[in-house]
Amino acid sequence: MSKNNIKTAVILAAGRGTRLGDRTKEMPKGFLEVGGETLIERSIRLLKDNGIEKIVVGVGHKGTAYEDIADKYDLTIFYNDEYSTTESMYTLVCAAPYVDGEFLLLESDLLYDISALETILKSNHSNVILGSGFTDSGDEVYLHGFENGDFRYLSQDGNDKINAYAELVGICKLSLNFYKKMIALPTIKKMKYEYAFNVLSPKEDIFIEKQSDLVWCEIDDEDHLNRALTKILPRLSN
Repeated sequence: MSKNNIKTAVILAAGRGTRLGDRTKEMPKGFLEVGGETLIERSIRLLKDNGIEKIVVGVGHKGTAYEDIADKYDLTIFYNDEYSTTESMYTLVCAAPYVDGEFLLLESDLLYDISALETILKSNHSNVILGSGFTDSGDEVYLHGFENGDFRYLSQDGNDKINAYAELVGICKLSLNFYKKMIALPTIKKMKYEYAFNVLSPKEDIFIEKQSDLVWCEIDDEDHLNRALTKILPRLSN
């Protein structure tokens, strides 16, 4: 268990998950079950094991599913009422009333080893993007940085893998000051949250905490789900 001063996590869970077809027609992606536990409940468990006391979840598609477990896990739920026409950055904007200090930011469709949280929480930097080795899993986001880990930019262009420093995991640590600058950016309704790092990086200190051997995956489609079940789940330590 990590010792840290961060007590809040914000989970982005408003997306429709259309690439998973019927699996997410009546439920959010976070309720996919892997190894007898839903993605969201597993993430909640790991966050609490690492000292996170306040878990805030931004919902949209089938958001009442999160309301149904809110009391059980002491969750704070908020809605992005425009989830069907906006991107993840706008869900993060809607979190503003519930954020009053530094926090962890996570995506809801992740299956990850507990060491991911331990790595990012022990970082001495204020604004941190967790990076991994290259997964070749499809739909990757590549992180470019200097040799010391300072962030330069990120990209989804497959050609950018050649000189990339790491791969985006979907777990970040943000200071309140940096968060306020993120949500003040223009065109936030059409922006994926991670691209705010590109806009702010010329003037802000952002660090890539790289864990090359991290066991993790995101689940966006059937291929991702099959990989989660056959290649990731058996290797998790928790």
